[in-house]
Amino acid sequence: MRPRPHPILSMLLALTAAGCEPGLEAAGVREATASRLEDERVSVAVTLACQEVYGLPRADGRCDADDDRICVSARWYAADDLRFESPLTTVEQCQKVPSIEGTRVTLTSPDAMAKDPGLRILIQADPLATGIILANP
Repeated sequence: MRPRPHPILSMLLALTAAGCEPGLEAAGVREATASRLEDERVSVAVTLACQEVYGLPRADGRCDADDDRICVSARWYAADDLRFESPLTTVEQCQKVPSIEGTRVTLTSPDAMAKDPGLRILIQADPLATGIILANP
């Protein structure tokens, strides 16, 4: 019986074969705050951070976006949607950034949001990195 390869090792081999450098860093969310605007829309201020995926830093140890396009999303979910499967509202903003670390992005809901404390907001930049869950203000 042959031993099965470890899933993380398989992922690294696939990334290396695809031309990516070994290890992986991704845009994550360092902090986020949500506030209600006068017109009942919700504004979310996000600060990005460079995060290691699976604890494996890129070879150069930096997280330099080099004017890459980074997308940040805010998705509102009902309190009983425990798997975050069916967003009620989504807003996404994409922009080219010189560096991921410390970049600030502001997202605003397209419409007025109910003052329902049961709603949760999931903020993410890269699905491989850490996101933040906020209570609806």
